[in-house]
Amino acid sequence: MSTSSVDGEHNKKRNAPLLPETFEQRGVYIPFTTPILAYARLRRPIGGSLEILIPGLAGGSETYVIPYKVLPEVLNLFVHDRALHEELLHLRKISPSQVRQSANLVAMTGLGGPALAKRAKQEKKAELELPAIILFSLIRSAISQLAPSHPGVSELDEKKIATPEGLKLARDALGGYAQTIGERGDKIYGRLERWANALSPSGTSDGAVKGPLMTLLVALEDLTVDLSKWLIQEPPDTAEMAQRTVTAARAAAQRARDHLNAIAGLEENMAEPLRDFDETETKVISHVERMALMLDGWQRVIDLWEIGRSGDRFFQRDTLESFAQYLPILPLEAVGENAELWENLRKSQNRWSRNSEHRIDSGMDQETRAKLSSFRKEPV
Repeated sequence: MSTSSVDGEHNKKRNAPLLPETFEQRGVYIPFTTPILAYARLRRPIGGSLEILIPGLAGGSETYVIPYKVLPEVLNLFVHDRALHEELLHLRKISPSQVRQSANLVAMTGLGGPALAKRAKQEKKAELELPAIILFSLIRSAISQLAPSHPGVSELDEKKIATPEGLKLARDALGGYAQTIGERGDKIYGRLERWANALSPSGTSDGAVKGPLMTLLVALEDLTVDLSKWLIQEPPDTAEMAQRTVTAARAAAQRARDHLNAIAGLEENMAEPLRDFDETETKVISHVERMALMLDGWQRVIDLWEIGRSGDRFFQRDTLESFAQYLPILPLEAVGENAELWENLRKSQNRWSRNSEHRIDSGMDQETRAKLSSFRKEPV
């Protein structure tokens, strides 16, 4: 290769984008169990077919892009992952919530082991119960704001509001507000039901009722606290990994909190949101979906650190190194003024991956490497 060609390749890599532009480009995390797919993501380009993104192979920062349908022909997938691959083929919309629902259906079969099955069953149970629990919370808030002096509402506690008598009293109480906007009381009740359904992935904004997203957010914030304490006794290299993990986790958690705070703003003054509820419902769904995107991919990091914490310092360092180079990166559309924070993390990840003994492809055979070499790569 000529000197000019070498310089051209060097400049191309140097000028390659460090962050994806959008969430659509980044893709959605898939909870595969095959080690090489530990941080894989799924996306569907506009007008295109499903693609699987596999980051960090061969110790580099590039991401392999593989047509989703051919994945089982390229890699030896665990039985659970073959089932999940088949299930995800039917998805029309690629979003964290849709992927999670599909993943839970497969996990409940037990193909991924008892721990995955247990979590999936717990989430399924919560999915069925949460809308009603959230509804009761919203009804109490609506009554306290819109009909605080209605006879009997002061006695509507959590138990009574769940009874037929309590629900009738709630409808009657909300009927007065409904008349002021030219609606029937049952219409307001129906809007609160839709509001509760929209909130079920997150739970109530005050955290009193936790959906799976709120549970994940709290776990991520707990991770930052734990790692901040842990890194104090660490040498510079692992302390840097831990600190950058903390910084990234805090930034992602804060962006999720921003959307949660926007939802809280709607709940604090319910009169106007209930009046024009179609717009309100759209806003709530959008904030919940954006919250899910901010947190997407962090569950695996949390799970790995929980396992790592059970071992000695050496095991904990190895665990940290195994996930630090693959931390979920927020795209440019979501980072705001924090682009430098995420770009610095990407630079560090590139450096860590070049020197790491814990890459996801460490056990990959030559035949698989040869198959992968035929697919295109992206810089992020």
